[in-house]
Amino acid sequence: MQFQKEISSIVLIADRVEDPAREMNIYDRDLDKPHPHYVEHLFQTLQEIHPNVILYNSPQELIVNNMKHRDDLVFPFWFGEKSRNRHALIPAICEASNIKYVGADAYTKAVCNDKHVSKLLCKELNLATPNFAIWNSPLDDHLAGYLQFPCVVKPAFEGTSLGIGPNNLVSNLSDAILIARALKEEFQQTILIEEFIPGKEVSICLIGQGRDVHNWAAAERYLEDDVNYFEHRLYTYIEKKSDTLPLALRSVTAQIPDDTLQRCFDLFAYLDKVEFMRIDGRLKGTDFSVIELTPDTHLGADSEFAGTFIAEGGFNYHSVIRLLIENCIKGYQSRNANK
Repeated sequence: MQFQKEISSIVLIADRVEDPAREMNIYDRDLDKPHPHYVEHLFQTLQEIHPNVILYNSPQELIVNNMKHRDDLVFPFWFGEKSRNRHALIPAICEASNIKYVGADAYTKAVCNDKHVSKLLCKELNLATPNFAIWNSPLDDHLAGYLQFPCVVKPAFEGTSLGIGPNNLVSNLSDAILIARALKEEFQQTILIEEFIPGKEVSICLIGQGRDVHNWAAAERYLEDDVNYFEHRLYTYIEKKSDTLPLALRSVTAQIPDDTLQRCFDLFAYLDKVEFMRIDGRLKGTDFSVIELTPDTHLGADSEFAGTFIAEGGFNYHSVIRLLIENCIKGYQSRNANK
């Protein structure tokens, strides 16, 4: 596909960690932002795909310049700040300005960013997900009483394991409440307490339009020197941001049961304009349990999304990014043809 015929420019909107060398803790919102080298690599890859690439650092820049981009394609790689609506901002601006954009629409990003709502959607579509309770105040202490421990305690509207360390895996209700109170004080949002599922740390990655999921693959995140490391551990910010742990990805596509895959496709179709996403979960034997839905996925070459397709074979980083753009443009062409 010759992108120049369809779009005049690609507009990459990306934030980044301002000082990647500084030490971070589990509450640091820079955890949710990409390292500058990921942004640079993505920008360079987009330049290989299209001769005109523009980089903005915030949605505000798009708002100010939106009239210039009616024939362009926006590529969001912006993770935002404290608002629970942050992932929905760029697609909402694009729709209001009649600008094409890659990835999920505001509805899909809002639904998936809410761990409570996304788990209810999974249950509705018969996708297994751990039992859970929501916590907002001491009045909710009793709601987690029916859960089977150990459990995981985490903020409902955060990503990249923000607020999640090893101590968030708790063995009893008292500890769960202590962690919930600390998270509530820090993030001022609903807290989720869910049963811990042992097993492989797995992402099912999908690319397509509606019912047409034309590319999918699944990979396990593991440690090269301890392949069972995540069996009874959380995948926390410590592992995600470590420069020393030997993390790797390996394909587990053949281990995903057909019925689980079909329900993932049903979810993808229900969300409509999603285009690409990760469905993160735990795989134990043939049982897959959804932990999170991630349409605002990290797009680094070694990330779960791009890395999953690369681990599957037949892809490199360039071809994954190109496929996302091709898929997006075909979606707009199809919708325009059906008007």
